[in-house]
Amino acid sequence: MRQKIVWFMALLLVGAMLQGVSATSYGKQGGVHTYTVSVNGQKIPVTVRNGMVHIPNTPGMDRKEVFMAVNRYFSLRHQLASGPVAFKGTVSANSETASQWSGPDSDYEQRKAFSIPHQGDVYISAYASLSIEKDEFSSVTVGGYSSAACWIQPYDYWWSQDYPAEEITLGVGLTFVALSGSVYISAPPGVGFTTTSSSADYSGTVYNTDYAGIDFDNIEATATLGIWKIGDSTSGSFYFGAAGYYTYYIENANILKSRE
Repeated sequence: MRQKIVWFMALLLVGAMLQGVSATSYGKQGGVHTYTVSVNGQKIPVTVRNGMVHIPNTPGMDRKEVFMAVNRYFSLRHQLASGPVAFKGTVSANSETASQWSGPDSDYEQRKAFSIPHQGDVYISAYASLSIEKDEFSSVTVGGYSSAACWIQPYDYWWSQDYPAEEITLGVGLTFVALSGSVYISAPPGVGFTTTSSSADYSGTVYNTDYAGIDFDNIEATATLGIWKIGDSTSGSFYFGAAGYYTYYIENANILKSRE
């Protein structure tokens, strides 16, 4: 009965998140995945190469809305892959369910970076989502999605437009804390993460664009007495050098999950 309730709540969550956005995978070739993301009835092709997400230009559409639709899709993708949140209770070490995790699945921040006279305000944002894909108490596998974006809100239009930065550096830091003792972390080859004794880190820089996104999964942390906390610290660093605005900004989004 408890599992049925959990699945029902998961279906309600899916329905809520699908409002205004849907996606269908229509191709996969040599590490390249292509998706069609529908934003308010308009279809947008999204390409993922080696974990990096590429969004094309979308003239006439609210650029911020496109960003958030893609973010919601990849966040939902990981939640569906990982299944419902494990219920409370004591279970055996070999079970894939363990104590319930508390904390948000995603975090999003935004702020105005600067204004361009007679054009509009430039905004930057960072987004992070984190899902527990598998939990055996002593071994926890996670996946997620992180992005950094910038757009301009014109003074004389109701929609936002893309505003490319000369450089966007997207950084992701995953941290794992054990109940006691040391943690061993591993990341599959090709995902772009480097691992240390307590973290898995990613950094990538793109040029002349308004969006940077990374889609990752199967990053595992193990500890003899179990993992107590998991954190995702996503950072977007933006360098604008056009139109006389030589500016540098940083925006962050942070997630912390812990066992109840």
